[in-house]
Amino acid sequence: MLRSKSVAVCLALIAVLTLSASAPGNHRHYPSAMAAGIVRPRNMLNTRKLDTLRMHERFALRTNGIGWLLLSPNIGVEMTLGNYNWSHVTLGINGRLMRTTSAQTNPYMQRFLNEGRIEARYYRHGRSLRRSWFAGVYGGYTVFNQKLAATGYRGEGYIAGLTAGTIAPLYGYRNGSSLDLEFSVNAGVLVADVQQYACTDGREYYVETSPYSGRRLTWNALPWVVATDVVRVSFVYHFGPSVADRYRPRATIDDAFRQLQAEIALQRDSIAQVKQQEDERRRDSLEKADYERRFEEQRKELEKMHLRDSLQRVKLRMKNEKK
Repeated sequence: MLRSKSVAVCLALIAVLTLSASAPGNHRHYPSAMAAGIVRPRNMLNTRKLDTLRMHERFALRTNGIGWLLLSPNIGVEMTLGNYNWSHVTLGINGRLMRTTSAQTNPYMQRFLNEGRIEARYYRHGRSLRRSWFAGVYGGYTVFNQKLAATGYRGEGYIAGLTAGTIAPLYGYRNGSSLDLEFSVNAGVLVADVQQYACTDGREYYVETSPYSGRRLTWNALPWVVATDVVRVSFVYHFGPSVADRYRPRATIDDAFRQLQAEIALQRDSIAQVKQQEDERRRDSLEKADYERRFEEQRKELEKMHLRDSLQRVKLRMKNEKK
């Protein structure tokens, strides 16, 4: 009996928690605690994991929309350093490329680029909880060949600089992932070995107009702008909660954590109260059934006694009549 009661209570608890965790909506917005960035795990009773990110939720994919408009495919991966929602630091890797054209096909334009960079960021919420701001540093290696006018520039070198911007939620998926919109600006330096060249009239190839400069700071506008990637408007796919539910101050997370613990305790108390009421009703039912059974037994016993008394009286009367 006790085992069946325990199984029934466990099933009721699982049903309540499952219904509370599967509420409809784009974002995984749970009761007020979720508004502070706490991710509700599958097991509500494991309070040690109420404010953690699972491994895949720490990753995000990023691509620069301006790069695609300029026929420069690009992709990036970002990972949160830490498995908590209040972790503010991320580390990312980005890569992009451009394909070149033949001098015979387009002698006045060349657009070639291979670039990889690593980037570290620090995120922070402003007044609006739906928007995050970030600042960071980046560094990388680039190989380029750019010509949009009479003079072209080609070479290879290193890039480094600062980045800053903002990111806000754009769309939330039912599986808990989110698509966010990011705007950022970059300022940095290009240390490269650059050669200038031009296209000579009547020829189908380029000729050198200045030798390679050796690796040094390069301030030529075209290679610097292309390598620095000054302005970016990116789409970011987070495998976990949106930025609206991340990068909160630790005090806010702790307050929401305690509030969510109180909600779990309330659910436990509600289940315990329901169980107690069911036990009381069951005991009352058993007591009532036992009273009815004993009443019926007494009634039958009285009927038997009355029947015996009646038979004795009949026998006695018949005996007297014979006399």
